[in-house]
Amino acid sequence: MHPILLQLPAKGLFVAALVLAVASFVRNQVQRRRDPKVPASSTPLLLLAGAWALLGLRGGTWIPSAGVFGKPWLPVPIFSYGVMLTTGFVTGWFVAMRLARNDGIGNEDAGAIYMWTAVWSIVGSRLLYVITQFQEFSNPVDIIMLNKGGLVAYGGMLGGFAASWYGCHRRKIPLLRWADVSAPSVVLGTAITRVGCLLFGCDYGKVAHVPWAIRFPKDAPAWKDHVYSMHALAPDSAWSLPVHPTQIYETLTGLALFGLLMYLRRVRRFSGEVFLGWVLGYGIMRPIIEIYRGDDDRGSVGALSTSQFIGLASVAAGLGLLVYLVKRYRADPTAVRLWEIPLAPQAKVEPESNQRARRRRKGR
Repeated sequence: MHPILLQLPAKGLFVAALVLAVASFVRNQVQRRRDPKVPASSTPLLLLAGAWALLGLRGGTWIPSAGVFGKPWLPVPIFSYGVMLTTGFVTGWFVAMRLARNDGIGNEDAGAIYMWTAVWSIVGSRLLYVITQFQEFSNPVDIIMLNKGGLVAYGGMLGGFAASWYGCHRRKIPLLRWADVSAPSVVLGTAITRVGCLLFGCDYGKVAHVPWAIRFPKDAPAWKDHVYSMHALAPDSAWSLPVHPTQIYETLTGLALFGLLMYLRRVRRFSGEVFLGWVLGYGIMRPIIEIYRGDDDRGSVGALSTSQFIGLASVAAGLGLLVYLVKRYRADPTAVRLWEIPLAPQAKVEPESNQRARRRRKGR
């Protein structure tokens, strides 16, 4: 278990952020002098905000002073879960961009939809964790502190689905067309992210005596559970009891589903078939894996865990959608093979700020 992969010097990052902010500002000013139409860049402000956050969170004060630079700052930990989550998103990006080109979706549209889907998947996964473990958040600020508590995969999938629907609706791209593009990247990203869970020690399994059971070291979540909650170990124990490696189960499930979905893309008969392969496959496997989970901070709906309930509900909804799409395919096969239908040329989506300005002008 390696929850923290490395520690970065906060002062070095602070100085680097300031240097990059100045360089970015100068570069943008040079570009604007050459071409007045070039918009002002927000990058310098974002870098300055990052430097200020380092000052406050790792330097111990939000007000710059000579004294604060004379004392040591706390290092910036790079958590294994965050690294694997980011790796999952980046890998999923390349998969989605390739599949989008194959299905006739432009890179600009696909990139924008994917980016906002990724953002809202994190928001959704955090919100579902907060909802299921609301008693942990006496301080509202802790809700946005991702190092306090965790994320719930199904919350991320629901949040990402909502963002994808909005992005496709705004760009007049059929949702099922995009769903068949994004589903393989989602399951691959899930498989990679679960490696981060294994390194961090979260989402561990129940006590088991199977040959492939694993143990976690002292102070890991499983060790604390076995010592302080189950009272099955002495506090001086170096390792937890052997448990099911549920993180590995999830990773193997994700990789198997990724292979299945990529195969379905080759033999699919109608749009939505790949997406349904993900919904039904993960919806069946996740509740089964939940049976072997040992952590209790997952919430519940009656006798089911939150993820079991959502998984079974998604299977029911997926079967309903499958019946509907099969009927449409039998009635008119060409109408539901959306990847073969060229998208109508669309004007570039006008930024929200421009839309608001135009509405204000009309109101005058």
